[in-house]
Amino acid sequence: MKRIRLSACLLPVLVTFLVVAPLPVVAGNPGDAALLSLRMGVGAREAGMGETGVASSTGGTALFWNPANNVFADFQTELILQHNRYLGLFNHEAAAVAHRVGRGVLGVTFMGFYSDEIDRHTLDAGVNVFEGTFKPYDVAFGLSYAHPLGDRFAVGAGVKMIYEKIDFYSDTGVAFDLFITHQAMIEGLVFGASATNIGGQMNLRDQPFDLPTAVRLGAAYTPVSEFLQGKLTLTAEALLPQDTTEKAHLGAEYRLIKELALRFGTRINYDTQGITAGAGFVAGNLRLDYAYEDMTEEGFDDGNKISLGMTW
Repeated sequence: MKRIRLSACLLPVLVTFLVVAPLPVVAGNPGDAALLSLRMGVGAREAGMGETGVASSTGGTALFWNPANNVFADFQTELILQHNRYLGLFNHEAAAVAHRVGRGVLGVTFMGFYSDEIDRHTLDAGVNVFEGTFKPYDVAFGLSYAHPLGDRFAVGAGVKMIYEKIDFYSDTGVAFDLFITHQAMIEGLVFGASATNIGGQMNLRDQPFDLPTAVRLGAAYTPVSEFLQGKLTLTAEALLPQDTTEKAHLGAEYRLIKELALRFGTRINYDTQGITAGAGFVAGNLRLDYAYEDMTEEGFDDGNKISLGMTW
């Protein structure tokens, strides 16, 4: 009981972070934000667990979710590559390298979101004239660093350079991220929080728009009982975006053996997104993960996400 009370005393630090970090969030108007690809998660493991990762992700994928988690992870360097076919209309590609530097962890990330070809038409004397095609896309290059604060806390910060192009119009912007992780006194319990995509407006064709600033608050619990032997991880997250309603994510992972893990999750308060499932395979220092993401809206393809990790 004494250990539990000590953990509870540290929670106000997390609360303070969550009160201060969302201040830029409340400034946006509903529906104003663009570049929603910046809010999309990276990593098939996290996708299979209901798009949760702020308290459970490690390695290269944690650079997108919460790099502060890497302070407590057991690796020196990890590379992650991802391919995601989204809605049958877009390709979401990502790559990241996390590298331990002293007590901290440095991260470098790339994310690209590419549309299929779109026809360009103009009206000429009331006639619809075909003028070719174009492919909208946006890319983001990021740099992050995480460092411990004592034995049970870690904090991180990141910056991203963003570029978006739609037909003839383009713009460049900068976004900042803040992260915190707390390993509770209850063994196996981890809290995480993030405030991402904080920055000024971007502009296309004299139409300014906000970045998709969002706050995530989550927990992950891996029971260490003799029966489960650390094989099960349960995750839960609340997503607080600036431009739409609050959402929740739930997930679970069960490691059958060291080389094979099964995952399941769900996403709550979404109009078009439902359950998720996936599996992970480990062979030496290589890890291959796959996730299926159910789309409940008719006309949209279900998601299939693949990520490959290498640790050394």
